[in-house]
Amino acid sequence: MRREGRRKMNSSVGISRHIGNAFVLITMGILLALCISLTPAQAAGQNYARAWETLAGARWNGYVQIQASYNDNGKHAKQGYHRFQREAGPSLDTGRLFTSKARSINDTNIYSRQDSVWDSPLWGDKYVTRYNFDFFYF
Repeated sequence: MRREGRRKMNSSVGISRHIGNAFVLITMGILLALCISLTPAQAAGQNYARAWETLAGARWNGYVQIQASYNDNGKHAKQGYHRFQREAGPSLDTGRLFTSKARSINDTNIYSRQDSVWDSPLWGDKYVTRYNFDFFYF
């Protein structure tokens, strides 16, 4: 009888240990995902744009920057912009949101802007917030 009682106790301890391990792994996974999503991406050059979500996907953020003195495959950026668009839920079009213009190809200043919009709480292609960007060159 003692052996059966011990087996039951050992098996319940083993199950609770597995549940505890699973909880720790899930918690670590969530923390890792949060750290990765909050870490800004590094740019390959000085002319770039990026977008990211915050507030559990409820807010879209965008950042665009240029530096005219940076040689971007033989081109020098004069101005950059980004734009948020959504067809419905409610519809949204920010238009082109421009950085300041660089004065010349030798301008070493970094011109940037950051903007945010609320995302649609609805699902489907019509409700997806789209992010676009581009650059104008000298």
